[in-house]
Amino acid sequence: MRSVVVTELSQQFDKIQIQQREKPEPGPGQVRVRMLMAAVNPSDRNFVRGDYLKSLQRLLWNRGKSTPSFDPAGLQLYPSFPYALGGEGVGIVDACGSGLAERRLKGERVAISAGPPNGTWQDYTVVDAKRAIPVPASLSNEQAAMFIINPLSAYAMCRHVLSLSTGQWLIQSGAGSALGKMVIRLGREFGFKTINVIRNEVHRQALLDAGADVVINSETENILDRVAAVTKGLGVAGAMDCIGGNVAAQMVQCLGLKGQMVVYGTLSGENIELPSRDLMMPGNTISGFFAGSWLANQAPETLLNTIGQLGKLAQKGVFQTPIAKQFPLEQAAEALAYSFEPARQGKILLNINPT
Repeated sequence: MRSVVVTELSQQFDKIQIQQREKPEPGPGQVRVRMLMAAVNPSDRNFVRGDYLKSLQRLLWNRGKSTPSFDPAGLQLYPSFPYALGGEGVGIVDACGSGLAERRLKGERVAISAGPPNGTWQDYTVVDAKRAIPVPASLSNEQAAMFIINPLSAYAMCRHVLSLSTGQWLIQSGAGSALGKMVIRLGREFGFKTINVIRNEVHRQALLDAGADVVINSETENILDRVAAVTKGLGVAGAMDCIGGNVAAQMVQCLGLKGQMVVYGTLSGENIELPSRDLMMPGNTISGFFAGSWLANQAPETLLNTIGQLGKLAQKGVFQTPIAKQFPLEQAAEALAYSFEPARQGKILLNINPT
Protein backbone atom coordinates (compact mmCIF):
# COMPACT_ATOMS: atom_id res chain seq x y z
CA MET A 1 0.00 0.00 0.00
CA ARG A 2 1.02 3.65 -0.43
CA SER A 3 2.10 5.57 2.68
CA VAL A 4 3.20 9.21 3.05
CA VAL A 5 6.12 9.17 5.48
CA VAL A 6 8.70 11.50 6.97
CA THR A 7 12.21 10.05 6.92
CA GLU A 8 13.86 12.82 8.97
CA LEU A 9 13.03 16.27 10.27
CA SER A 10 13.25 19.24 7.95
CA GLN A 11 12.09 22.86 7.90
CA GLN A 12 10.95 22.26 4.33
CA PHE A 13 8.85 19.42 2.92
CA ASP A 14 11.72 17.69 1.11
CA LYS A 15 11.85 14.74 3.53
CA ILE A 16 8.30 13.64 2.77
CA GLN A 17 8.19 10.48 0.67
CA ILE A 18 5.68 8.01 -0.75
CA GLN A 19 6.70 4.53 0.33
CA GLN A 20 5.23 1.09 -0.36
CA ARG A 21 4.43 -0.68 2.91
CA GLU A 22 2.71 -3.86 4.02
CA LYS A 23 -0.97 -3.49 4.84
CA PRO A 24 -1.20 -3.26 8.69
CA GLU A 25 -3.15 -5.80 10.72
CA PRO A 26 -5.37 -4.68 13.61
CA GLY A 27 -4.63 -5.96 17.10
CA PRO A 28 -6.90 -6.24 20.15
CA GLY A 29 -9.09 -3.17 20.52
CA GLN A 30 -8.14 -1.89 17.04
CA VAL A 31 -9.72 -1.51 13.62
CA ARG A 32 -8.17 -1.19 10.19
CA VAL A 33 -9.55 1.56 7.99
CA ARG A 34 -9.35 1.80 4.21
CA MET A 35 -8.84 5.52 3.86
CA LEU A 36 -11.03 7.58 1.53
CA MET A 37 -9.97 11.13 2.37
CA ALA A 38 -7.74 12.87 4.88
CA ALA A 39 -7.45 16.45 6.05
CA VAL A 40 -4.30 18.59 6.02
CA ASN A 41 -3.77 20.44 9.31
CA PRO A 42 -1.06 22.67 10.87
CA SER A 43 -0.28 19.80 13.25
CA ASP A 44 0.97 17.77 10.28
CA ARG A 45 3.68 20.36 9.64
CA ASN A 46 4.69 20.14 13.30
CA PHE A 47 5.56 16.47 12.78
CA VAL A 48 7.58 17.41 9.67
CA ARG A 49 9.59 20.23 11.25
CA GLY A 50 9.98 18.70 14.71
CA ASP A 51 8.01 21.34 16.61
CA TYR A 52 6.33 18.72 18.78
CA LEU A 53 9.60 16.88 19.38
CA LYS A 54 11.36 20.04 20.57
CA SER A 55 8.48 20.92 22.87
CA LEU A 56 8.38 17.42 24.36
CA GLN A 57 12.13 17.47 25.02
CA ARG A 58 11.66 20.56 27.21
CA LEU A 59 9.12 18.85 29.48
CA LEU A 60 10.30 17.85 32.94
CA TRP A 61 9.27 14.20 32.65
CA ASN A 62 11.41 13.82 29.51
CA ARG A 63 14.67 15.02 31.05
CA GLY A 64 17.44 12.56 30.30
CA LYS A 65 15.30 10.41 28.00
CA SER A 66 16.52 9.51 24.51
CA THR A 67 12.92 9.17 23.28
CA PRO A 68 10.50 11.70 24.78
CA SER A 69 6.85 10.92 25.45
CA PHE A 70 3.60 12.86 25.33
CA ASP A 71 2.67 11.66 28.84
CA PRO A 72 4.56 11.29 32.16
CA ALA A 73 3.97 7.51 32.22
CA GLY A 74 5.75 7.09 28.88
CA LEU A 75 2.83 5.27 27.29
CA GLN A 76 2.75 7.48 24.18
CA LEU A 77 6.28 7.85 22.85
CA TYR A 78 7.28 10.23 20.08
CA PRO A 79 7.36 8.05 16.92
CA SER A 80 10.54 6.75 15.33
CA PHE A 81 11.45 7.43 11.69
CA PRO A 82 10.04 6.79 9.20
CA TYR A 83 6.50 7.57 10.35
CA ALA A 84 3.27 8.06 8.44
CA LEU A 85 1.70 11.51 8.56
CA GLY A 86 -1.94 12.49 8.94
CA GLY A 87 -3.98 13.31 12.03
CA GLU A 88 -7.52 12.67 10.83
CA GLY A 89 -9.61 11.41 7.95
CA VAL A 90 -12.52 9.23 6.87
CA GLY A 91 -12.63 5.67 5.61
CA ILE A 92 -14.28 2.26 5.76
CA VAL A 93 -13.49 -0.27 8.50
CA ASP A 94 -12.42 -3.42 6.60
CA ALA A 95 -10.84 -5.45 9.42
CA CYS A 96 -11.02 -5.47 13.21
CA GLY A 97 -9.81 -7.07 16.40
CA SER A 98 -11.76 -9.74 18.23
CA GLY A 99 -13.63 -7.53 20.69
CA LEU A 100 -17.31 -6.66 20.45
CA ALA A 101 -16.65 -2.91 20.16
CA GLU A 102 -14.36 -3.47 17.18
CA ARG A 103 -16.65 -5.97 15.45
CA ARG A 104 -19.56 -3.53 15.62
CA LEU A 105 -17.58 -1.15 13.42
CA LYS A 106 -16.88 -3.65 10.61
CA GLY A 107 -18.03 -2.16 7.31
CA GLU A 108 -18.87 1.24 8.84
CA ARG A 109 -17.76 4.56 7.38
CA VAL A 110 -15.90 6.25 10.20
CA ALA A 111 -14.11 9.49 10.98
CA ILE A 112 -10.85 8.72 12.72
CA SER A 113 -8.28 10.48 14.87
CA ALA A 114 -4.84 9.02 14.24
CA GLY A 115 -1.37 10.50 13.78
CA PRO A 116 2.22 9.26 13.49
CA PRO A 117 3.47 6.58 13.43
CA ASN A 118 0.23 5.29 11.84
CA GLY A 119 -1.29 8.37 10.28
CA THR A 120 -4.17 8.79 7.87
CA TRP A 121 -2.10 9.71 4.81
CA GLN A 122 -1.95 6.16 3.51
CA ASP A 123 -4.21 3.61 1.85
CA TYR A 124 -4.85 1.78 5.13
CA THR A 125 -4.25 2.65 8.75
CA VAL A 126 -4.88 1.00 12.12
CA VAL A 127 -6.39 2.89 15.06
CA ASP A 128 -7.93 2.14 18.43
CA ALA A 129 -11.64 1.45 18.02
CA LYS A 130 -12.47 4.31 20.40
CA ARG A 131 -10.86 6.72 17.93
CA ALA A 132 -13.21 5.63 15.11
CA ILE A 133 -16.55 7.45 15.05
CA PRO A 134 -19.34 6.28 12.68
CA VAL A 135 -20.56 9.20 10.58
CA PRO A 136 -24.11 9.69 9.26
CA ALA A 137 -24.86 9.21 5.56
CA SER A 138 -25.82 12.88 5.34
CA LEU A 139 -22.20 13.90 6.04
CA SER A 140 -20.08 13.94 2.88
CA ASN A 141 -16.65 12.34 2.74
CA GLU A 142 -15.15 15.82 2.51
CA GLN A 143 -16.79 17.04 5.72
CA ALA A 144 -16.30 13.71 7.52
CA ALA A 145 -12.55 13.88 6.80
CA MET A 146 -12.43 17.05 8.94
CA PHE A 147 -14.88 15.94 11.61
CA ILE A 148 -12.55 15.51 14.58
CA ILE A 149 -9.56 17.83 15.08
CA ASN A 150 -11.06 21.27 14.43
CA PRO A 151 -14.63 20.57 15.63
CA LEU A 152 -13.42 18.80 18.76
CA SER A 153 -10.86 21.51 19.56
CA ALA A 154 -13.30 24.37 18.97
CA TYR A 155 -16.04 22.75 21.06
CA ALA A 156 -13.74 21.62 23.89
CA MET A 157 -12.06 25.01 24.25
CA CYS A 158 -15.30 26.99 24.16
CA ARG A 159 -17.49 24.70 26.27
CA HIS A 160 -15.08 22.80 28.55
CA VAL A 161 -11.95 24.94 28.97
CA LEU A 162 -13.33 28.48 28.85
CA SER A 163 -16.93 27.50 29.73
CA LEU A 164 -18.30 30.51 27.87
CA SER A 165 -21.88 31.42 28.68
CA THR A 166 -24.59 33.56 27.11
CA GLY A 167 -23.66 37.21 26.70
CA GLN A 168 -19.93 36.81 27.40
CA TRP A 169 -17.26 38.07 25.01
CA LEU A 170 -14.56 35.90 23.44
CA ILE A 171 -11.60 37.22 21.44
CA GLN A 172 -9.76 34.87 19.08
CA SER A 173 -6.74 35.20 16.80
CA GLY A 174 -6.43 33.33 13.52
CA ALA A 175 -10.15 33.90 13.07
CA GLY A 176 -9.98 33.40 9.31
CA SER A 177 -9.16 29.71 9.77
CA ALA A 178 -11.67 26.88 9.53
CA LEU A 179 -11.56 26.50 13.32
CA GLY A 180 -12.07 30.24 13.77
CA LYS A 181 -15.29 30.15 11.74
CA MET A 182 -16.50 27.17 13.79
CA VAL A 183 -15.98 29.20 16.97
CA ILE A 184 -18.10 32.00 15.51
CA ARG A 185 -20.93 29.55 14.75
CA LEU A 186 -20.60 28.03 18.23
CA GLY A 187 -21.04 31.54 19.60
CA ARG A 188 -24.28 31.89 17.66
CA GLU A 189 -25.41 28.49 18.91
CA PHE A 190 -24.61 29.04 22.60
CA GLY A 191 -25.04 32.80 22.90
CA PHE A 192 -21.51 34.11 23.48
CA LYS A 193 -20.17 36.97 21.35
CA THR A 194 -16.97 36.92 19.31
CA ILE A 195 -14.24 39.44 18.56
CA ASN A 196 -12.21 38.06 15.67
CA VAL A 197 -8.63 39.09 14.95
CA ILE A 198 -7.31 38.70 11.40
CA ARG A 199 -4.12 39.75 9.62
CA ASN A 200 -5.47 39.77 6.07
CA GLU A 201 -8.49 41.83 5.02
CA VAL A 202 -9.58 39.10 2.60
CA HIS A 203 -11.14 37.21 5.55
CA ARG A 204 -13.40 40.01 6.87
CA GLN A 205 -16.55 39.45 4.80
CA ALA A 206 -16.50 35.67 5.22
CA LEU A 207 -16.36 36.10 9.00
CA LEU A 208 -19.20 38.61 9.02
CA ASP A 209 -21.23 36.23 6.86
CA ALA A 210 -20.53 33.46 9.40
CA GLY A 211 -21.97 35.62 12.18
CA ALA A 212 -18.94 37.39 13.66
CA ASP A 213 -19.89 40.21 16.02
CA VAL A 214 -16.64 42.16 15.58
CA VAL A 215 -13.69 41.76 13.18
CA ILE A 216 -10.33 43.47 13.85
CA ASN A 217 -7.44 43.61 11.39
CA SER A 218 -4.34 43.64 13.58
CA GLU A 219 -2.27 45.09 10.72
CA THR A 220 -4.41 48.24 10.39
CA GLU A 221 -6.39 48.58 13.64
CA ASN A 222 -5.52 48.87 17.33
CA ILE A 223 -6.75 45.72 19.08
CA LEU A 224 -6.87 47.26 22.58
CA ASP A 225 -8.76 50.37 21.45
CA ARG A 226 -11.38 48.33 19.59
CA VAL A 227 -11.91 45.84 22.41
CA ALA A 228 -12.17 48.62 25.00
CA ALA A 229 -14.85 50.32 22.90
CA VAL A 230 -16.80 47.14 22.18
CA THR A 231 -16.79 45.86 25.79
CA LYS A 232 -17.24 49.34 27.33
CA GLY A 233 -13.88 48.99 29.04
CA LEU A 234 -14.74 45.76 30.85
CA GLY A 235 -12.69 43.40 28.70
CA VAL A 236 -13.48 39.88 27.53
CA ALA A 237 -14.17 36.72 29.52
CA GLY A 238 -12.08 34.46 27.31
CA ALA A 239 -9.43 34.45 24.61
CA MET A 240 -8.19 31.81 22.19
CA ASP A 241 -4.78 32.20 20.55
CA CYS A 242 -3.09 30.22 17.78
CA ILE A 243 -0.64 32.93 16.67
CA GLY A 244 1.63 33.86 19.59
CA GLY A 245 3.92 36.87 19.74
CA ASN A 246 2.63 40.43 20.10
CA VAL A 247 -0.93 39.60 19.02
CA ALA A 248 -1.25 37.11 21.89
CA ALA A 249 0.27 39.58 24.37
CA GLN A 250 -2.30 42.20 23.38
CA MET A 251 -5.10 39.67 23.77
CA VAL A 252 -4.00 39.02 27.36
CA GLN A 253 -4.45 42.75 28.01
CA CYS A 254 -7.97 42.47 26.62
CA LEU A 255 -9.06 40.08 29.37
CA GLY A 256 -11.41 41.36 32.06
CA LEU A 257 -11.35 40.36 35.73
CA LYS A 258 -10.51 36.67 36.20
CA GLY A 259 -10.39 36.16 32.44
CA GLN A 260 -8.70 33.18 30.80
CA MET A 261 -6.74 32.74 27.60
CA VAL A 262 -6.17 29.32 26.06
CA VAL A 263 -3.21 28.84 23.72
CA TYR A 264 -3.59 26.15 21.05
CA GLY A 265 -1.15 27.10 18.28
CA THR A 266 2.11 28.86 17.42
CA LEU A 267 1.65 29.96 13.82
CA SER A 268 3.87 33.05 14.11
CA GLY A 269 6.71 31.05 15.68
CA GLU A 270 7.11 33.85 18.24
CA ASN A 271 6.86 33.47 22.00
CA ILE A 272 4.43 35.48 24.11
CA GLU A 273 6.12 38.23 26.13
CA LEU A 274 4.12 40.22 28.68
CA PRO A 275 4.51 41.91 32.07
CA SER A 276 3.76 39.44 34.88
CA ARG A 277 1.37 41.93 36.50
CA ASP A 278 -0.88 41.78 33.42
CA LEU A 279 -1.89 38.42 34.89
CA MET A 280 -1.48 39.21 38.58
CA MET A 281 -3.58 42.34 38.99
CA PRO A 282 -6.81 41.12 37.31
CA GLY A 283 -6.28 37.50 38.43
CA ASN A 284 -6.16 36.19 34.87
CA THR A 285 -4.83 32.84 33.66
CA ILE A 286 -3.25 31.35 30.54
CA SER A 287 -3.62 27.65 29.79
CA GLY A 288 -2.53 25.39 26.97
CA PHE A 289 -4.68 23.08 24.84
CA PHE A 290 -3.51 20.08 22.83
CA ALA A 291 -6.35 17.93 21.45
CA GLY A 292 -4.56 14.62 21.98
CA SER A 293 -3.79 15.37 25.63
CA TRP A 294 -7.30 16.66 26.27
CA LEU A 295 -8.84 13.49 24.84
CA ALA A 296 -6.55 11.25 26.88
CA ASN A 297 -7.55 12.93 30.14
CA GLN A 298 -11.33 12.83 29.77
CA ALA A 299 -13.64 10.39 31.49
CA PRO A 300 -15.45 7.97 29.13
CA GLU A 301 -18.82 9.59 29.82
CA THR A 302 -17.40 13.03 28.95
CA LEU A 303 -16.07 11.74 25.65
CA LEU A 304 -19.36 10.04 24.77
CA ASN A 305 -21.27 13.22 25.56
CA THR A 306 -18.82 15.34 23.55
CA ILE A 307 -19.03 13.05 20.52
CA GLY A 308 -22.80 13.16 20.73
CA GLN A 309 -22.78 16.95 20.86
CA LEU A 310 -20.39 17.15 17.90
CA GLY A 311 -22.74 14.97 15.86
CA LYS A 312 -25.76 17.16 16.64
CA LEU A 313 -23.86 20.35 15.85
CA ALA A 314 -22.51 18.87 12.61
CA GLN A 315 -26.08 18.11 11.53
CA LYS A 316 -26.89 21.80 12.10
CA GLY A 317 -23.99 22.85 9.87
CA VAL A 318 -21.96 24.42 12.70
CA PHE A 319 -18.79 22.68 11.50
CA GLN A 320 -19.42 23.01 7.76
CA THR A 321 -16.12 23.96 6.14
CA PRO A 322 -15.43 25.03 2.55
CA ILE A 323 -12.82 23.09 0.60
CA ALA A 324 -10.07 25.16 -1.01
CA LYS A 325 -8.46 22.32 -2.97
CA GLN A 326 -8.04 18.56 -3.13
CA PHE A 327 -4.79 16.73 -3.94
CA PRO A 328 -4.05 13.09 -4.72
CA LEU A 329 -2.04 11.18 -2.12
CA GLU A 330 1.10 11.36 -4.28
CA GLN A 331 1.06 15.17 -3.96
CA ALA A 332 0.95 15.25 -0.14
CA ALA A 333 4.01 17.51 0.12
CA GLU A 334 2.47 19.99 -2.32
CA ALA A 335 -0.81 19.87 -0.39
CA LEU A 336 0.95 20.64 2.88
CA ALA A 337 2.80 23.57 1.34
CA TYR A 338 -0.39 24.93 -0.23
CA SER A 339 -2.21 24.74 3.11
CA PHE A 340 0.01 27.54 4.43
CA GLU A 341 -0.80 30.04 1.67
CA PRO A 342 -1.71 33.20 3.67
CA ALA A 343 -4.77 34.25 1.64
CA ARG A 344 -6.16 30.73 1.26
CA GLN A 345 -9.77 30.24 2.29
CA GLY A 346 -11.01 26.72 2.96
CA LYS A 347 -9.37 23.43 3.93
CA ILE A 348 -7.02 21.21 1.96
CA LEU A 349 -7.83 17.51 1.55
CA LEU A 350 -6.02 14.45 0.27
CA ASN A 351 -8.27 12.35 -1.94
CA ILE A 352 -6.76 8.93 -1.20
CA ASN A 353 -9.16 6.35 -2.63
CA PRO A 354 -11.85 8.14 -4.68
CA THR A 355 -15.27 6.48 -4.59
